[in-house]
Amino acid sequence: MAEASSILTSTIIGMIGVVIGAIISNYFSQKIARESARKDMIFRKKMDYFEGITECIGSNIKLYQNTIKEAERNNNIRKIISSMKKNRKKFRIMSSPLYINTKIISHLVREFVSIEKRIFFCFEEMKKKRNMLEELKITLHELKAKGNIIASYLKEKLNE
Repeated sequence: MAEASSILTSTIIGMIGVVIGAIISNYFSQKIARESARKDMIFRKKMDYFEGITECIGSNIKLYQNTIKEAERNNNIRKIISSMKKNRKKFRIMSSPLYINTKIISHLVREFVSIEKRIFFCFEEMKKKRNMLEELKITLHELKAKGNIIASYLKEKLNE
């Protein structure tokens, strides 16, 4: 009888240990899953934000490269300017400061846009028959450099 009682006690203790272990492991498993899902969501938000900005930068740089080449071949500057204004992509900077520090990126994008304004100014000056192609090429080079700075910053922030 003592042996049966001892076996029953150790069996009950073992079962209680299994039940408690299952409850605790389920709790920690859910906690890890929630944290992982949160990190995945933040990563996706950052990725969407960064893809939008880099896509806009890339398409605008390509547009300016093509318009400069067209300006070298063609003298109809008004048509080139209207086409450039129509096809330029606008930045849609919408992200929560909870996911990323938007002040730094906004500042970098404003610098990029100021260089874009200089390109438009050069084209306006070309309407007055001034030779501005060299300055346009220099400004485009600055624009590419600023785009690369923004892209490298975004890549750095994505890895955080």
